[in-house]
Amino acid sequence: MGASRNSNGRTRREVIAAACLSPALLLPRMAYSTEPDFPAKDITFIIPYSAGGGFDNYVRAVSPVMEKYLPNKVTIVPTNVASGNGSRGINQLYRARPDGYTIGIFNIPGMFILQQKGGAGYDLSKFTWLGGVGRDKYGLGVAWSSPIKSIADLRALSQTRPIKFTTTGPEGTAYAATLIGAELLGIKAQLITGYKGSSDYVVGAIRGDGDAVVTALPILRRMRQGEALRILATFEAHGSEKEAADATMLGQPDLSQIVLERLIGAPPDLPPRIQMILADALQKAIKDPQVIAWAEKTDVEVQSETPEEAAAIVRDQAAFFDKWKKVLTAG
Repeated sequence: MGASRNSNGRTRREVIAAACLSPALLLPRMAYSTEPDFPAKDITFIIPYSAGGGFDNYVRAVSPVMEKYLPNKVTIVPTNVASGNGSRGINQLYRARPDGYTIGIFNIPGMFILQQKGGAGYDLSKFTWLGGVGRDKYGLGVAWSSPIKSIADLRALSQTRPIKFTTTGPEGTAYAATLIGAELLGIKAQLITGYKGSSDYVVGAIRGDGDAVVTALPILRRMRQGEALRILATFEAHGSEKEAADATMLGQPDLSQIVLERLIGAPPDLPPRIQMILADALQKAIKDPQVIAWAEKTDVEVQSETPEEAAAIVRDQAAFFDKWKKVLTAG
């Protein structure tokens, strides 16, 4: 005797099997999408560097404002995970659960340079990007008392000996910016490294450890105001400093691609709905009067980026530094 069928033509056995299997098959898809109350607890915001630095300051300025724009009242907790030149914190984020309760700030291209050297333990192309909080252009400066007054002076001096640049270690963005910048400007360079902190190498240039320094423009401006450094060039397409040459004037547009980006990301495979909630709160925080006032007071640039723009920045930076891989390796 054949199995009895219902009005839809299905056997009783098929109906039971479907009833048993359907919930199980739906569970993976529903695992995160059934979180109507996100966020329901505090969010950890990883800073892969020590307290007091630029990345730390950005996160601590933006976090409390970002809280205002989340759908539920929770606290965003800045957490310094400083080790391995930033790689420990980024690896921790990479392996965190993709549930929205762990996010982090990235130094781009610094984190890419670490990945490019191998053994970083993470893949930047797989992170879920939420946006960005700001960027720094670079520039070249010399000690205030230096007899070097222009890029032409540096080029002339480099015909007799290498120009000594104080800088970070090979894993730092400033190291790469110095090597590429010197190459583009036609300056024979010798890099002086071994400094403990991110600002120590700038102090080294001021006290005469080297001839020049390549660093972020906000730092150069502060040092100029105190008559400690003189700005000779800005790595901008159109310079913001009247007495300094820019990338266009120097005939090297690629200089303007040397930039430090502060991007915000989450672990790979973050559900789109949670990504949208966090990205929206971040973008609103960047445009909030409280953050804008902080940026003006501290002379830093804040700039909102969408998740798509942040992902494009990572791809563009990867392509740019791949182009200069031989120069970085030789350095």
